Amino acid sequence: MTTPATSTAPTLERLRGQLLGHGFTELALDTLGDDIAAAASAAAASAAEMLVVLPLDNPAQRPEFFDLTVVLPEIVRQFGPDTFRVAFACPPDSMAIAKRFGVLRHPALIFLREGRYVGAIEGLRDWADYLQSFVRMRAEAPQPIPIPIPLSVSGARS
Repeated sequence: MTTPATSTAPTLERLRGQLLGHGFTELALDTLGDDIAAAASAAAASAAEMLVVLPLDNPAQRPEFFDLTVVLPEIVRQFGPDTFRVAFACPPDSMAIAKRFGVLRHPALIFLREGRYVGAIEGLRDWADYLQSFVRMRAEAPQPIPIPIPLSVSGARS
């Protein structure tokens, strides 16, 4: 008798459950402004300095999301409980949120202070890069959201 194999492949629902298990907040696009304000208020109430938003995508297509969801709680823990509050969004809301904040490369972390854009880390990084980037984001002032500019090559064949 054989037993059916169980998949250990990361699924979006597993990542969502893992993030919720760490106490992270889920955001939705239709209530994004309210969610960011509430998350910013919760961050302020808990004395957290910044809100970090993780827009998720399908981990079957982008397995690096699984890596980031494993590393992110450890990175945040390095700074203590009152420094960063983490929120995440699932597709399709996450893609609209990423677009709203000018994210071009995934996975990405979007940093907000009092609901205002501070910056983003795009792409998977090594541990030292994440730590340096988190330190840098804490020191940054809010700034305008970048406008994504599509690249085109003059004279390129289509």
